[in-house]
Amino acid sequence: MSSSPADPKLTAQHHSSPSLSSLLLDIAANFQAERVRVRDITESLGQRSFGFILLIFALPNSLPILGIPGVSTVTGLPMLFVAVQMALGHKRVYLPRWIANRSVATVDFQKLINKVAPWLQRIEKLMRPRIMFLTQVNAERLLGTVCVSLAFLLVLPIPLGNLLPALGILFIALGLIERDGVCVLIGIGIGIAAWVFLSGLIWVAVKTVLVMLDRLV
Repeated sequence: MSSSPADPKLTAQHHSSPSLSSLLLDIAANFQAERVRVRDITESLGQRSFGFILLIFALPNSLPILGIPGVSTVTGLPMLFVAVQMALGHKRVYLPRWIANRSVATVDFQKLINKVAPWLQRIEKLMRPRIMFLTQVNAERLLGTVCVSLAFLLVLPIPLGNLLPALGILFIALGLIERDGVCVLIGIGIGIAAWVFLSGLIWVAVKTVLVMLDRLV
């Protein structure tokens, strides 16, 4: 049985573009300045800015190996700003100067990409264009709303509360970049789990405080 004519064409188009991991490695390897600004990254990424920017900000929170204190609050605010624009249906990402000019040392950026690349390469082997209506423009506003809610969780100062929301945004961003609706669904599922888990933690904390206040009275 012959396959649909659109299938090989779609697969060829998908594989002709550079993979996410190779693109990030290329950006990191060829950057010459001492520091990398957010503006430099977005300009290198071109039209796929929404997915890539969400991914870049989600990565430090979704990798326990980095363990940088307070990183969720620092990266959560820019991620929230980008996700709101996505939810509102903006065509391109606008970043104010205080975000666009934020920078990290090129050496640190290269270390991050080198740690992330092997992990991304494993995921990329499993990804392909599928359930593509979840990655099209009409779905981006809904996905932006989901990312807004997850970025809000990232900003909250909850101990160990950044991993699940960051992973949810990470998989949604990967799905948008690679046009993989299954990956988007995984991200949404992780996002729901994050809300359930963290809402439970917040409820337990509030209930504990109320019990303690009741005993004091």
